[in-house]
Amino acid sequence: MDSRGTDAAPADEGTPPLSPADVGGGSFLGDVLRGASGTIVSRLAGLVRDAAIAYAFGASAGYDAFLVALFIPQALRQVLGEGGIATAFLPVYAQARERGEGDALARSAFVYLFLLLPILCALGVLFAPSYVPVLAAGFAPETMAQSVALARWMFPLIGFISLAALAGGILNAHGRFFLPALAPAMLNGGMLLGAVVLSRVMDPPVLGLALGSLIGGAGMFLLLLPPLRPLWRGPWKLWPPHPALGGVAWRLLPAIGALMVAELNTLVDNRLASYLAPGSIATLQYAMRLFQLPLGILAVSVTTAALPRLSRLAARSDTEGFRQAVERGFLTTAALILPALAGLLVLGSPILTVLFERGSFTAADTARTYAALAGYLSGLWAYALVYLFSRAWFALGRPHLPVLAGAIALVVNVGLNLWWVRVWGTFGLALATGVAGWVDALLLGLLLWRRCPGWVPIRKIGRLALAVGGMTGALLLLRPFLSAYGPWVAVGVGVPGGVALYAALAWILGITRSLAGGR
Repeated sequence: MDSRGTDAAPADEGTPPLSPADVGGGSFLGDVLRGASGTIVSRLAGLVRDAAIAYAFGASAGYDAFLVALFIPQALRQVLGEGGIATAFLPVYAQARERGEGDALARSAFVYLFLLLPILCALGVLFAPSYVPVLAAGFAPETMAQSVALARWMFPLIGFISLAALAGGILNAHGRFFLPALAPAMLNGGMLLGAVVLSRVMDPPVLGLALGSLIGGAGMFLLLLPPLRPLWRGPWKLWPPHPALGGVAWRLLPAIGALMVAELNTLVDNRLASYLAPGSIATLQYAMRLFQLPLGILAVSVTTAALPRLSRLAARSDTEGFRQAVERGFLTTAALILPALAGLLVLGSPILTVLFERGSFTAADTARTYAALAGYLSGLWAYALVYLFSRAWFALGRPHLPVLAGAIALVVNVGLNLWWVRVWGTFGLALATGVAGWVDALLLGLLLWRRCPGWVPIRKIGRLALAVGGMTGALLLLRPFLSAYGPWVAVGVGVPGGVALYAALAWILGITRSLAGGR
């Protein structure tokens, strides 16, 4: 799309007022913290949800059936929802707002989503018996039948989540990060309701989780509606569509491709795990939940705040500003993800015990889950960088590059899966996912360096490594002493102690000042 430089047209009538961040005067770290604060609430709700599910279902065949049934709606949630629509829409929306056409584009996008999503949901319900056996060919017949039935119940979830994603992308473009980041808490709350209440009255009990998911998905969209009320006042047109929708579609197709590649990794993992011991898919899922906690709270918050800025800078051809934005995102991602990675490696086992080991979830399940978590953690920083680099390429108008890099990483992941699953089981599947993440990150990063070099702050990363190393060493020394008093003490003292120590070292070494905009 064409841009008119830095002379922005007046905002659309009825558009929510611009925030300082939206016009480039806000703090990047402040935007990250606003998004992270909402995400923390959502992820904490997710941990409570997972603890309730672990208590009710453990690592069982029934929960395996639910997870496979959830896979396609969850994958489409990433492809069409939180990852695809938001990522493809926001750069075009930023350009449309420069021309004073943001509201009209947003209304046109909602119109066509309202038309297309019911068709997509109906097709998903109709073809559930065809695609579920592809996802988990190793299931026993009764588990397969249950998974098909659950998939039909849950497929409409993608409709609610896609609408919420578009609403959240619009709010992000206006510098409003807290509420969109908080919205997934509604989905977690719905699933918690399903695990604690609905599962007690439904037959089979796992059907309660499916109904709770639908309730939570609807809640996500309803939560984001009130701030968009000014948007509804303008004219709604079915035809012709807004001209900029073509630009959204052009960006959406490679966004879908990139995210489908990522979801195919999970599909391969689940299919191979379905041939292992019952509960293996659930084991991977519990490990993935903890693995995704720092990604969801920290990495996604960084990239959510970075994408509007990168989109504006790319639209204005501000090469130096773009480089500085990538550097700030790279340093912030490292400063947040690396200590989380070290902490999970050292304290992952007691954390899993505290979160899940009760009811149907046994000590053996904890050991298997920690092994899988360790495999996933090998790629934690890599996947955080993939988030950042792929958003940079979308902002630059080169959305096909994340697709190509992801496809190469997928080939690596599948090859390692087929090899390592025979040797290490679920740990091998998780480790292959981590290695594939590094292939993806290195390819995207090297290409971005050729296009826009100079965004790796070597000295700052060196100081950061000292801070993370100091925290890790202290936790390793304290872990035997803390573990002697039980997992609750290890978590209750180790986690806040590690955070406090890292914060102190980051302050002493000047990392905090660098994140706040200093040298």
